[in-house]
Amino acid sequence: MCWYSAAHSGQELLKAEVGQRLGVRKMHSGANWVVKESELQNNRPAPVCLLDGTRALFRPTETEQTILQTGSEPEAVFRMTGRSKRDVFEFRDGRQIEVNQLPTGLIFDVLLVPGREHLSGVLNPPQAEREEAEEYEPVLARLRHLF
Repeated sequence: MCWYSAAHSGQELLKAEVGQRLGVRKMHSGANWVVKESELQNNRPAPVCLLDGTRALFRPTETEQTILQTGSEPEAVFRMTGRSKRDVFEFRDGRQIEVNQLPTGLIFDVLLVPGREHLSGVLNPPQAEREEAEEYEPVLARLRHLF
């Protein structure tokens, strides 16, 4: 994801890390960069590079959910298409959205970085735990509705 950022940032490039919270920032050139959430308002934020296959959990506002046509916490995988250097996030339903088409200010958490899967254990519970949680989800949803 750093083909443009590397050529135009003039500063050291950061690499995405598991557990990191990042955001989308429109830069002076009109291109979107991924930056640390803490640097979204900085004049010269450092771009953060994503590796092909990086998994992300988006934290869209209600307005952003409408724009992206997603739920409240959609997961997506970052893909470097190589086609005209247009990088995309691919959602579970197969839709792809170019990084430059994402809303400015959109926040996401890095769940998995290829080659660093061992660090993602805290963010991704074992399969048995996920299945157990999914089993109780309908009951929890009804309880939330009552309160």
